Amino acid sequence: MLNRQRSLRRQCARLTVALLLSSGMAVCAVPSVQAQTQAPTPAGLMHEAQRLDKEGSLAQATEIARAAMVAGRKSGGFDFTELDAGELLVDLLYKQARYDEARSAAEEQIAYWEQQTTSNGRPVKRDARSIGMLGRAIKASIMAGEKDQVARLQEKLFAVTSPDPALWRLSALEPRLRYSLADFSMPLTVGQWNLTKFEPASKRDFNSIVVYTQALPNGPLNAEIALSYDEAQRKQGEAERQEQQEAYRQRHKPTALEAAMPDLSFDGLTSFKRADESLCKDQACMNVHWLAFRGDWRIDIDITFGLHDEALATAQMQQLFAALQWPSAPPLFRERPLEQQIRDIEIAASLPDGVNKAAVLAEQALPDAYFPDEIARMQTYIGLSQYRRGNLDAARRALDLAVPAWESALVDELLYRSALDYAADIAYRQGRNDEAVVLNRQFIEWQESDATLGWSVPKDENAFVNRRQGTHLPLRVGDYRLRLDTHGRFYYDNLQNGAQLGVTVGLPQSSDQELELTLRSFLSNTLGLQAGNIHKSGFSPRSATPGDAKPTGHKWEFDVTALPGETDATKVNPFTGIPDKIPTKMAFWIVDRKEQRSILRAPVTDSGRSRTEADQVAQALSW
Repeated sequence: MLNRQRSLRRQCARLTVALLLSSGMAVCAVPSVQAQTQAPTPAGLMHEAQRLDKEGSLAQATEIARAAMVAGRKSGGFDFTELDAGELLVDLLYKQARYDEARSAAEEQIAYWEQQTTSNGRPVKRDARSIGMLGRAIKASIMAGEKDQVARLQEKLFAVTSPDPALWRLSALEPRLRYSLADFSMPLTVGQWNLTKFEPASKRDFNSIVVYTQALPNGPLNAEIALSYDEAQRKQGEAERQEQQEAYRQRHKPTALEAAMPDLSFDGLTSFKRADESLCKDQACMNVHWLAFRGDWRIDIDITFGLHDEALATAQMQQLFAALQWPSAPPLFRERPLEQQIRDIEIAASLPDGVNKAAVLAEQALPDAYFPDEIARMQTYIGLSQYRRGNLDAARRALDLAVPAWESALVDELLYRSALDYAADIAYRQGRNDEAVVLNRQFIEWQESDATLGWSVPKDENAFVNRRQGTHLPLRVGDYRLRLDTHGRFYYDNLQNGAQLGVTVGLPQSSDQELELTLRSFLSNTLGLQAGNIHKSGFSPRSATPGDAKPTGHKWEFDVTALPGETDATKVNPFTGIPDKIPTKMAFWIVDRKEQRSILRAPVTDSGRSRTEADQVAQALSW
């Protein structure tokens, strides 16, 4: 009876795949289940493949997993079944010792993802999916005895991981992976060991990780090496470390297994070693851990192997350790730890005119900056300071380094936004319009949040658009660029002179009397201005949707003076770092369309230029 049910399931699996890839009609089931009238979903196929895998029906599970992967690709959108099914497919082929097929399936997945990524205009480097799948492909090639394929896939792993070339180098002739910051190098292959994972540190105190593997009679032998930098170790001297090591040895009597395990033989090393029985994929195994300190560097090595492979594993560990090269452990700063220097920079940046002070410190710290977030931070402050001084070429050079560095780092939101903002402004002012538009769009996209739901930047229009409201706000008008605020509130800022215009959309309409009271209150309570006489005139707003309800407009202009106690020195402009001028007038452009009202406000100083620029912005907006 059991064999008959399995036979029926095999027939069903084959028919499921065939129908899915052709007509998508109903599929069969075991006799106790009614025939379905709909094609199976990718998730349904995935669950069936997982069930067959647990049951041990690996060949049938493989067919269904492949079908789930194909179906997931067809469904598109946010269906991640193709990713899970692709991984399951490779794992199932591996379980069946179909290693060359497993490697081919993994590479097919990677090629598919690369094609999808490229078609979406994104770079293929550092794709976590591809990196993980390459590890599977390398393991399959190891088991298949495909040495040439292993070497090729390891090189591709390095290329996709795309480490900073100033920090990492792959020497293909030896072949070795070299980490220049730590003066550390390791083989791609030594004896039966093969590198299957490479994860370079993205920050100074993060781990750089490599994983090696090989097959032993009672299961895989895996070694994970993690190397990290820790400036805080400077608080401990060599004598204190030796005391800790001696105290550990007195507390912990090494087991016979630990005593048999090899030691790390690098000079000036303080190390600890521990071995324990553990679980590896639900099977008992041994885990040996080494923890060692050298200078400001820390190395952790975890090795796991089957319970009865101790002698073989020990010999292989000795071979791997002998292949690791660590001539020195250089510090990553000259006089003061970079963490302290960054703290000083941020404190300086928080002070009045702090950007210029922070830039001076950033210039001093720059030789100690190696990782993307460090370089991005220093170059951002340097670029902003040069911009404020009017040196646009120097500002551009710094920000051209800062923006891509931020894109490779864990982002400081405020600094990344500033780098994009000023880089775009410089590009506009220097006539590099195509580059400016790209940076400007990135700047807007980085600000988008729940407050901007319903708004977007169309591909064919350099504007922030709400089609439901019929509002089009250009990303840039003259020397002013758009900045998002809270829901329905925006600003147009001139980064060079600090002038700012405000836009509010989606307001309810009200009577002129109510509006005047509201505006006078706003001027007094929010802007610290005393509103005097009001001058009203007509204004013809630009229509965003010809043929639809036409917007109507009015322009109101208040004479204003500073409230008692409000002086120039009390309002330092965040863009220029100098006090704002008190305006003599405050102009409001009021636009009504259907049931909603939008208002543009602009300060008018003594110069006629401020009025002209405000009028230019008012005419550029569409409602």
